[in-house]
Amino acid sequence: MTMSPTMPTARTGGLCVVILAAGLGKRMFSQTPKVLHELLGEPMLGHVLAAAAGLNPNRLCVVTGHGGEAVERYVDQWARRNQAALAGDRAPTCVEQPHQGGTGHAVACAQPVWRDCGEVLVLYGDTPLLRTDTLQDLRRARGDGALSLLVGEPADPTGYGRVVRDAQGRVARVVEHKDADDATRAIRLINAGMMCVTTAFLSDALPRLQPNNTQGELYLTDLLAMATARGQSGAAHVVADRAEISGVNNRLELAAATAALRDRINRHWMLQGVSFDDPATATVEPSVVLHADCQLGAAVQLRGATVVHPDARIGAGCVVTDCEIGHGVHLLPYSVASEARIGARAHVGPFAHLRPGTVLEADVKVGNFVETKKARLGRGTKASHLSYLGDAEIGPACNIGAGTITCNYDGVDKHKTVLGRGVFIGSDTQLVAPVTLGDEAYVGAGTTVTQDVPAGALVVTRAPAVVKAGWVARKRELRALRATDGTPAKP
Repeated sequence: MTMSPTMPTARTGGLCVVILAAGLGKRMFSQTPKVLHELLGEPMLGHVLAAAAGLNPNRLCVVTGHGGEAVERYVDQWARRNQAALAGDRAPTCVEQPHQGGTGHAVACAQPVWRDCGEVLVLYGDTPLLRTDTLQDLRRARGDGALSLLVGEPADPTGYGRVVRDAQGRVARVVEHKDADDATRAIRLINAGMMCVTTAFLSDALPRLQPNNTQGELYLTDLLAMATARGQSGAAHVVADRAEISGVNNRLELAAATAALRDRINRHWMLQGVSFDDPATATVEPSVVLHADCQLGAAVQLRGATVVHPDARIGAGCVVTDCEIGHGVHLLPYSVASEARIGARAHVGPFAHLRPGTVLEADVKVGNFVETKKARLGRGTKASHLSYLGDAEIGPACNIGAGTITCNYDGVDKHKTVLGRGVFIGSDTQLVAPVTLGDEAYVGAGTTVTQDVPAGALVVTRAPAVVKAGWVARKRELRALRATDGTPAKP
């Protein structure tokens, strides 16, 4: 996916978003590139890509460096997952920054992508809390000028570049923290690093950047001083939510960003009519869809493409991934479900495990310590406790007794168990697949079923009971005799 510096461009005008994602991330102490560290199920870079894609840009570019191959693979995966939202051929392109030459050098590496666009929006891959609306405001702030800068006023500006204004209050220049004197460090207005700049100005100014700093790098923020010298001082957009511009440089900041994103998402859904028992502990990933009047318990985790319909209740500690939860479903505490569909008014759990391929039709009950995998349970069927149902097609109104196991694996292949309507399965039963039980068949408790059972038939493989009267007393006498004559007692 890495492009050649001479790659031709086919589109003129419009917006190009360039996301800088080449940093080493030393403070993460990780072999994983910094921008690929996750919060709420998605790498930081994915959150920035989503915010950028919301602008519907003509071009979208990611500048890679450290761990570039891994970053490129992820960008390709992200593009495939989101291709419906990427109009035409607007999937992101990756370009490589061959060495750490600074932000100005990184943007110059991407010039083959943005050179035929009208404006360039420069973002960072480690700012996962950015919103599309904020980026729109940054573009509007530029107006007819050469560039605009995203700025903020945090309580502690340590580590950030300071924004120096001219006598008219316009942005004159940005001084990096490590290059600033004490007076400049006292300024609280900080540079968030993101800017919107016209391609005409950028193309002319980039070659003029000089590495006049302690790092010997080309700083993109030096464009502000160039613009000021030309009488084109930059405009500033002060972000309303300072968390949006917070970069993530270590695990502590990653945890803080995760908490902030979780709170933002939960607040959104509460304002849309969703109830949270404890929003501080519930995790709802950005891709999840919730409907009004559903209720989430404490420490719930909803992941991936999960959809929860009205009047559904998801109990404390449940973990749900890529599932559809129907109207009025009750998912009791500490149940786990992945790639499952749960029909209206079904009851699941507590401590149930619905594995991929599970389909529960309306009014099904799956109770405590029941596990399902590639199993469809028909309407009104009940498997109340302590069972494993895998590779099974179970009809409506069946009763699955405690301890039932579908023996679906022969050591090489998986086989299917099929139950018709109204089948009754007694407790402690093994259904050895492949096997089919007809409508209203009965299986006695303790039975191992190894062949098909016709409709309405009873199958029992229970061994005859053997009752030995007085056996306990005789056993006791034998033990006592052995103890007196020195014969070792059997265990």
